[in-house]
Amino acid sequence: MGFVRKHVEVIDSTNVALWSESEQRELPDFYCLTAGFQSKGMGQDANLWESEKNQNILMSTLVHPHFLLAEDAFQISRWVALSVFRYLQAKGLEDIKIKWPNDIYVGKKKIAGILIQNAMAGSYLSKSMIGVGINVNQTNFLSDAPNPVSLKHLTNTHYQLSNEINMLMESLQLVYQELQQQPQMILERYLKHLYQKDVFCTYQIAVAQIKGKIKGVDQFGRLLLESPNGNIDVFDIKEIRFL
Repeated sequence: MGFVRKHVEVIDSTNVALWSESEQRELPDFYCLTAGFQSKGMGQDANLWESEKNQNILMSTLVHPHFLLAEDAFQISRWVALSVFRYLQAKGLEDIKIKWPNDIYVGKKKIAGILIQNAMAGSYLSKSMIGVGINVNQTNFLSDAPNPVSLKHLTNTHYQLSNEINMLMESLQLVYQELQQQPQMILERYLKHLYQKDVFCTYQIAVAQIKGKIKGVDQFGRLLLESPNGNIDVFDIKEIRFL
């Protein structure tokens, strides 16, 4: 399919910059902005994303998924998470999991984060912007993030970032085609690789800790958690925390 890539050495945030550019002019699907360093790179819940200069994949891209109803926007999260999953799997990694909603773990360590912003036109999505950060060559992490890991940690290999970005974009494009043609398959694969699925674990709910077993994710992207008594509770992203 091909894509257009624009690279900058230093930027506040690829997400902020790409969204601004897309508001000023029409950009093609898979227009991609990459950076060597972000001074204000963001993760989930406005957390900063740590990345050593020129060591990791820091990128944002966009699509115009007019085929998706706004109420089905979580399909974008599934698509991107599975695309990153596929890219990492091609590196020979095992035990890759998608930690709801869309962080990517290897074992119990986080290797990638995803941040998505959507715009609507009527009942349909008009634009989706995807920010992806993948720890590639960095081996020393200075922030208080509890569990980072990189490709180099896991494979003892140093990677050329331009090649890796090309491979990631290829994966995004291929899985995007699958999303349009076989959305049920995307759902099934997302659930198959969900972190802590069908295992009783402890979660933080407000000021309490509870035991629960992840059973899936509903249409709107909310987590379905089964309690020990068999009840299914539904949680939004800010209502539950993994421990």
